[in-house]
Amino acid sequence: MRKQELLKAKYSSLVSQTIDSPIMVFDIWELSDVFIALFIILVFGVLFYSWGTMFTLLSLCLGFGPVIKKKYPKGIFFHWPFSHLRMELPGLVNPKSNDRRFSD
Repeated sequence: MRKQELLKAKYSSLVSQTIDSPIMVFDIWELSDVFIALFIILVFGVLFYSWGTMFTLLSLCLGFGPVIKKKYPKGIFFHWPFSHLRMELPGLVNPKSNDRRFSD
């Protein structure tokens, strides 16, 4: 037991358990892009059998998506509609202080 602790103190190094960069596939696509593409293939290629729609969405997801993500900051697909289209999500996501109170 003592020898293992000495070896651990002498030769070991701490490993960070957080991932600081996204998991990449072929150094082009993030893992989330690949799962979105698989979902598109499942829905439009298998269930609806709409090849034109599937290839259009795949080109948007796998072709233009990574280019936009490299050019703009992270989260552009979520923040752009809210800032430019004046969307609001009242409730748990975006609570507002309402003067009206409702009883249960």
